[in-house]
Amino acid sequence: MDHCAPMATQKQGTLTIAGTGIASIKHITLETLSYIEQADKIHYAVVDPATQAFVLEKSKNPQECFDLTDYYDNDKPRYESYVQMSEVIMKDVRQGYDVLALFYGHPGVFVFPSHRAIAIAREEGYSAKMLPGVSAEDYMFSDIGFDPANPGCTSQEATALLVSGRSLDPLVHNIIWQVGGVGVETMIFNNRKFHLLIDRLERDFGPDQVVIHYIGAVLPQSPTVRDEYTVADLRKEEIVKLISASSTFYIPPRRLPQLDPEMMRELRGTGVESPLEQAIVAMHCYPRLKWVNDESPSPPAYGPFEKNAVDNLTTHTIPPRQLFLRSSEAMNQFMKDLALKPDLRERYKEDPASVVNVIDGLTPEEKFALSLRHPSPVYRVMRATREGIQTREGLAVEELAETVNQDATIPIICVFGVLVIVVTY
Repeated sequence: MDHCAPMATQKQGTLTIAGTGIASIKHITLETLSYIEQADKIHYAVVDPATQAFVLEKSKNPQECFDLTDYYDNDKPRYESYVQMSEVIMKDVRQGYDVLALFYGHPGVFVFPSHRAIAIAREEGYSAKMLPGVSAEDYMFSDIGFDPANPGCTSQEATALLVSGRSLDPLVHNIIWQVGGVGVETMIFNNRKFHLLIDRLERDFGPDQVVIHYIGAVLPQSPTVRDEYTVADLRKEEIVKLISASSTFYIPPRRLPQLDPEMMRELRGTGVESPLEQAIVAMHCYPRLKWVNDESPSPPAYGPFEKNAVDNLTTHTIPPRQLFLRSSEAMNQFMKDLALKPDLRERYKEDPASVVNVIDGLTPEEKFALSLRHPSPVYRVMRATREGIQTREGLAVEELAETVNQDATIPIICVFGVLVIVVTY
């Protein structure tokens, strides 16, 4: 059975899984908030009382909000708790309710009951989906300040890392989750097996490798923990006591990987150094990664290429194909409502014309584009070049209908990591 898509015949009752993020309240997305406000029943497992109070305040019926942490117990296997959580969620789905299940952080990152509940719901023919949230990893990228794409990143759970026998890569960023629960099956977290993880770190990195002990701030009063140790330090009893169930380790690369000169020549395709090669080299080395033991000279922020780019700002002009908003206020409001109101979104999917035809302020072209239920006409009516706005380019019914045959992907793709800005119209 395909677990990635619901069955053709949908039963009454829906399941939405969402994340509340790590930091109290402020990590809740507008999308998740819209589901909190509209769900028939809410099941939640959040880490702090302020978020719990916020969920109860925003729900349409606080009496139908249930705390999933009720199913934890100190001497109870966590897997048993997870099965029970997913089952009580599914009980309400099977009774025909629109159910929201909230988990702190990202609901798909180290949250077994969310994946189990969605899989069961889809197998049984119910509509089920997951909304993203801010995970501890996302928080860490900002707090510690590193880009997982440069030079790469691995993310592994501590116990799974040990039992898999895999080695950690000293040339990339390494993130290790749940370091305060090595080998723990219940809710009694202790560090009796913590030394096994340190043995692995010493084997893969050596005793002098820097390790950052990280805990993201939850409440506004909470401190952010970013303690720097060596692997050898982590054997000290006073430091082991600081490692908790909320602890995550970040291990920076020991040195940068070397670029492949043959591949660089293949990418360049010419006998001279190209802007592409300059960009690859610069983005590989700058900003200089903190804690990296690399003897190569630190690259300047303003080398020849960068200085030239800055100088070019004095003659910069906006490209003629740059797009600007031309949509009506009614169109902007409708698109906002469509993003934040699940019930409106479902009605629109079923019969877009009947929904948009009664909205005041939409232009005829906007109504037609929206009635097609396809992204390309919507992009076309909402944005155009300066010249296109003046000439009403692309607003003819025939032109809007023709865009349906175009690719449905977002028409502007920006890969900020290296290379691509592609505009397709």
